[in-house]
Amino acid sequence: MTRTPCTVPEDRIIAYVAGDLTDGEELTLAEHLGTCEECCEQAAELTALRGALPVCCATAAVRWHSFPTPFGTMFVARTDRGLARLSWQKRDAQQGSWRAQRPDDFVAEMEERFPGQPVVQDADALADVERELEEYFAGARSRFDIPVDLSSVSEFERRVLESARAIPFGEVIPYTELARRISKPGAARAVGNALGHNPVAIVVPCHRVVRRDGSLGGYTGGVQYKKQLLTLEGRDDLLRAG
Repeated sequence: MTRTPCTVPEDRIIAYVAGDLTDGEELTLAEHLGTCEECCEQAAELTALRGALPVCCATAAVRWHSFPTPFGTMFVARTDRGLARLSWQKRDAQQGSWRAQRPDDFVAEMEERFPGQPVVQDADALADVERELEEYFAGARSRFDIPVDLSSVSEFERRVLESARAIPFGEVIPYTELARRISKPGAARAVGNALGHNPVAIVVPCHRVVRRDGSLGGYTGGVQYKKQLLTLEGRDDLLRAG
């Protein structure tokens, strides 16, 4: 194959891949592709992209995006039901510690959490999530309007998280009160465990649930994040007790 500069315009290659050329034009271009490495590679790339489009456009796809926040790079994913995952850290099973989330780990988690569904990167599909989180961290938003998808958690966990989402900005309640609100008054410990499995932290504000004595309690990834969120919401009065 020759490596000399080629004068065939890109739109002709696109038309060839799309099947929009006449039979004669298609044959001529096919013969050209057999002698021009540059056009051949371009046609191969466009063909692969065209094949991926149905997957990218599938409504059942899990779409993800990442962007910078005060907590570090935030990874978010949504299904056709709503926001399904929000993460900026991952627990290292070998070290027993937390580290920054990475794209390959996040995609692998989404594939495991939603088996059988394609996982595709799509910034446009998560633009509203990014915007609302940016506004929240900037102190310009006190409520998230984006829908959430809690289908990946158990029924009990879903009830806990839905109740936690109803806690207003800047307010806190004890684990015991949250247990009472879901008609499980003796299940405060189980409620705490369910909050620890919250797949969409911040948007579902598990940081607004504290111990009965006013101390902060735990938070997945480190209580320092709970402190930052409560400070952002004007609850510095709780930090001395945490």
